[in-house]
Amino acid sequence: MSQRTPLLAVTLLALVRIAHAQRANENAVAEASDAFGTAIGREVVGLYTAGSARGFSPVDAGNLRISGLYYDQVRLASLSSNILRGSTVHVGISAQGFPFPAPTGVVDYQLRTPAATPGAHVSLGYGSYDHAYGQLDVEHPLGERLSIGAGLGYGLKTVYKFARRTDEWTAGTIAHWQPTDAIEITPFYGATIHRERGARPVVYIGHSGIPRFRPVQLPAQSSWARWGYDASNFGATVRARMGEGWLLEAGAFRSAAQIPIDDEVFLTDTNGFGQGDYSISESPPHSRSSTSGEIRLVKRIVTAKIRNSLYFNLRGLSRTGESGGSDIEDLGSATTRWAPIIPKPDFHTGPMTVVSAKQMTPGIAYEGVWRDAGQVSLGVQRSFYERTIAVPGTDEISTRATPWLYNAGAAYFVTRKLIVYASSTRGFEELGRAPLNAANRDEVLPAQMTRQVDGGIKYLFTPSLQLVAGVFKIDKPYFDLDATNFFRQIGTVSNRGVEVSFSGALTERFTLVTGLILIDPKVERETGGPARATAVAIGPKPASFSASMAAASAGVSCRISQEGLGAASDMAPR
Repeated sequence: MSQRTPLLAVTLLALVRIAHAQRANENAVAEASDAFGTAIGREVVGLYTAGSARGFSPVDAGNLRISGLYYDQVRLASLSSNILRGSTVHVGISAQGFPFPAPTGVVDYQLRTPAATPGAHVSLGYGSYDHAYGQLDVEHPLGERLSIGAGLGYGLKTVYKFARRTDEWTAGTIAHWQPTDAIEITPFYGATIHRERGARPVVYIGHSGIPRFRPVQLPAQSSWARWGYDASNFGATVRARMGEGWLLEAGAFRSAAQIPIDDEVFLTDTNGFGQGDYSISESPPHSRSSTSGEIRLVKRIVTAKIRNSLYFNLRGLSRTGESGGSDIEDLGSATTRWAPIIPKPDFHTGPMTVVSAKQMTPGIAYEGVWRDAGQVSLGVQRSFYERTIAVPGTDEISTRATPWLYNAGAAYFVTRKLIVYASSTRGFEELGRAPLNAANRDEVLPAQMTRQVDGGIKYLFTPSLQLVAGVFKIDKPYFDLDATNFFRQIGTVSNRGVEVSFSGALTERFTLVTGLILIDPKVERETGGPARATAVAIGPKPASFSASMAAASAGVSCRISQEGLGAASDMAPR
């Protein structure tokens, strides 16, 4: 054994002890105010996440915030865990206190602000599907008003597409600078390098039954079939208190992803026996990027009975993405357990389509909170949106829209313990991308008008234990493949549901977060005439239950989580 080994062991032990002192208070269960989605570090509790809320995706809808400020994240470019402390999903009554809510719900990311004291954190983990990870984060003050943090991470077999082997490296740095008592500036940078080797097929279900299989047991193609991306996010937030109740908040962000390797394996029209058509495609290297941000001026007027907040807001984004150009090799039949292993075909990829979008949205909003009486929130915005499609060999196609958007919500304190709430929101949201089996695969869809109404009750058993129960209805355009395999709008979808949250401290040492959601998704398809066909939408879980518990004793917390009640397939029949 070398002389350095004991020193290394002591150093790692010291880092772990420092980590316990720094992160022991990070507990998603204890910090969750409801069961509608809270993430702290790698721990996630509640019904909803950034990728799924009320049957839709806040990420696809463009409803993300960083410290409350508008942020447009391109696909694959998630914020690095080295700079991200956690996130909260705002729906129902919690969205009323959030400026300019959106129909699909808003996900607010909280950055990991470096502390004013030195610290380090080492985390190691092993989970399902042989997923393992390690991460090191450090933070240190540079004077009384500036502190910095940085981190590195590595993940093995990170679950994304269930390839034979997956490697992921992450890095990030963040700073917190307070030049005066009234001004705070938080710049950050995060990066991810993701590589997969030995691709397994993406399974699309046909009309002859539903196959049963586990993704990790699908046959893997030889190591030449690879996929990966390089992603980055950087930006800064600024907060300045200007006196007399005025507050200036601003954020500017850049999100980008480059896909240098893109081999995709497919098993399409798969029947109940697991038999389908096997094919492999390759796309040329492509990229996508977005610059976004928000500037907001807030005026607060507080009296003995009411707290008034007036918001003057401006949001904007400029996004560009490439898609298409792929070449596909059909390889005949295969199953969910067997597929031919072949050398790499001679692919002939082509030029790519470029889709760009620009959007500017000014708005004004008001929030009034009456002590022990209730609250009212109102907002109006005007969106100026332009989308351009540049297909090689054809003229550019541009579309513009200038819709008016609004939100209105109210909550009434029936008693000191019982609150009744309701809200209505009209939004202009993104709808994600075309699937990989579409003729216009990976193309960003245009923003569309969406609507939401919800209402319910909130009951306080104790100041730290509450029940929230509500109903909601969300209407959006519905996109699917048409007869020519082109992904376009073919109707409308309506998600109606019931959601329940019961959360809080049962005792001084025992915390519970439980939630239940029931969704009835309906699609009205165009039929070419005045009539419209109605069907059940494929995708959202019809019922989901989540329970998380935390018991703290002598500074140690243990957590138990369970989800279930059944699910629907997220792959529509093709």
